[in-house]
Amino acid sequence: MIAAIKLMKKIYVISGISLALLLSGFGGGYALAGVFTIGIINTLSVNNVTVEGFKKGMADLGYVEGKTVKYIYNGVIGIDDKIFDDEIKRLMSQDIDLLFTLGNWPVIRAKKAVQGTEMPVVAAACGKLIELGVVKDLKFPGGNITGVMTANTMFKGLEWLKTIMSNAKRVYLPYNPDDEMSVLYLSGLDESASQQGLKLVLEEVFSVEEAVVAIENLPKDIDAVFRIPSQTLGPRNSELSQAAVKRGIAMVAAMPVDDEVLLTLGADNFAMGKQAARLAHQIRQGIMPADLPFETSDMSLTVNLKTAEKIGINVPDVVLLNANKIIR
Repeated sequence: MIAAIKLMKKIYVISGISLALLLSGFGGGYALAGVFTIGIINTLSVNNVTVEGFKKGMADLGYVEGKTVKYIYNGVIGIDDKIFDDEIKRLMSQDIDLLFTLGNWPVIRAKKAVQGTEMPVVAAACGKLIELGVVKDLKFPGGNITGVMTANTMFKGLEWLKTIMSNAKRVYLPYNPDDEMSVLYLSGLDESASQQGLKLVLEEVFSVEEAVVAIENLPKDIDAVFRIPSQTLGPRNSELSQAAVKRGIAMVAAMPVDDEVLLTLGADNFAMGKQAARLAHQIRQGIMPADLPFETSDMSLTVNLKTAEKIGINVPDVVLLNANKIIR
């Protein structure tokens, strides 16, 4: 009898220790009991596909929306510091367990917002994180933030532009010099273009309206428009795409923007969301974001044959054979 009592006490002690470890996240992680509540913040409609991929990834990992996971997502918000900061405060006031951000600017603002807290952040659809000061080391990010970066597709995008338009010489590139991301991505792009026999014609624009007018009035010696990440132009790129089609000129983008672009080389947004879900799950299991290296998304090539027909371009077979998605 005494031996049995001692054995029962030992079991209770071990169970108590196991429970304590689970609730503490195995040494200070973020593992919690109950519903996993995730706040989502996004500034670009194109990233809604990433949100869907994230939810699918979570479902594949066994999370059931409404039962074991809850998403708080108020849709695409404007690119404005006050609006964004108010949205983060609103989400954090609803006792979220994790913040999922989409885009470069959101992760920069999120880092400031969660500073001094233990709120974990999973970022997606972002890049140039060291240059932007988000982290010092992608393999050992430290702090509260980890996530999935988009691959740098700028140079490869120019290669595909030359492939789809072998006679192209001069390429128009609008950018806002006040957009830090745009300036960062311009670095080395001239040299890469030159290697493809292309001349980049850079023009500073400070609004979507200004960019649309510029595209509509491009000189005849401009063969294509090349788009790079831009906080100013990105949210309304469809207006630029429509202007390019109206002008009868090809637009090639080095990141997903809208379906009317002739050729897009960028992240597979849906797959990137699923990647981010796995990181969120690891955090839920008790791993600190600081110990989860940033990952890089796979690249995806999209060709729009409807746009090609409108502007009179014959897409080479080699492009179609390499395309991950063809819009017919």
